[in-house]
Amino acid sequence: MSVFLLVMVMAAFEPQSESPWLSGGMASALFPISHLAVSVNPASAGLLHGTALSVSASRPFGFRELDRTAVAGGGSTGNYAFAGLMSYSGRNGYGEAAVTGIAAATLRRGIVAGVSMSCHRIQIQGFGSGSAFSTDLGLIARPFSGLFLGGAVRGLYSSSFTETGMGAVPRTVSCAVGVCPVSGVTVSAGAAVHQYSGNEYSVVTSVEPYPGVSLSFSLLTPPVRMGMGLSVSLSPVSMQYGYSTHPELPGGHSLAMGYGSAAFHPEPLQLRNVPEIEEAVSFPVNINTATEDELTAIPGIGPSKASTIWNYIESHGPLQSVDQMIDIPGVGATTLENLRPYLTV
Repeated sequence: MSVFLLVMVMAAFEPQSESPWLSGGMASALFPISHLAVSVNPASAGLLHGTALSVSASRPFGFRELDRTAVAGGGSTGNYAFAGLMSYSGRNGYGEAAVTGIAAATLRRGIVAGVSMSCHRIQIQGFGSGSAFSTDLGLIARPFSGLFLGGAVRGLYSSSFTETGMGAVPRTVSCAVGVCPVSGVTVSAGAAVHQYSGNEYSVVTSVEPYPGVSLSFSLLTPPVRMGMGLSVSLSPVSMQYGYSTHPELPGGHSLAMGYGSAAFHPEPLQLRNVPEIEEAVSFPVNINTATEDELTAIPGIGPSKASTIWNYIESHGPLQSVDQMIDIPGVGATTLENLRPYLTV
């Protein structure tokens, strides 16, 4: 039984995306569009703002054809964010399930860290079942506007399904770098070292030709695998479709739907010299003309919320009064009263 269970565990090591937008691995998690991205890097929860829920379904390639579903959701408050993820894959008497809890925090301006803890369980008809636990750690940094760096350790700790001692989640160390050269365009590259399958490299790019419509393309190697994705958003509803190829295995289709205000819109690359001593911000600041740096200088506003406010004003136009901030996702009545002394129009 142990040998057979071990073979099935190895089958689960074939990378499978929880979302159509994540076929590029760590490189695609630098610019998350839903909480499903926490399956790749738990720190991505700290980039998303507002409360949202996402559901995905796919039949990816793998050792055997499996149907997969996943549900993820989360929200943020101040400099902290929390998320949850549940996934299940199975077919023909075999099933594997995982439940994950994620917490992320802004350590300082432009640096977000996240940690996740997961419970895994597999069941094979006629052979029994097994349970295991694992922990992942992730980090995303923005040294300056438009440049993003990311890293994660998947399976930092992982118990075993069987007495072999082999971890349920193979340890994988990943890193990525990405840029937003112009508004609506992102390019990123990543590298990963897998405990059992060696090194992997990826390149991901996405383009937003029209507001609310995004296209993505990813390339992973070795072996050479490609992924294509389409995302359409009609706030507060978004839908994604993805297709992934493999040189030796059947391709995989995936669908996802999201509801809520969670979104991340990276600002364009802006190379500038930062003075050694930044000038103090004079309050109150004009909410319609304030930069993200000026917004993050306000107590209670971190990089995520500053990005939310900036993007909302860019999309909806200048606010006519400070009271209109209540319409911005993540700004409630209490938050508005705390921010009021620092803002003006």
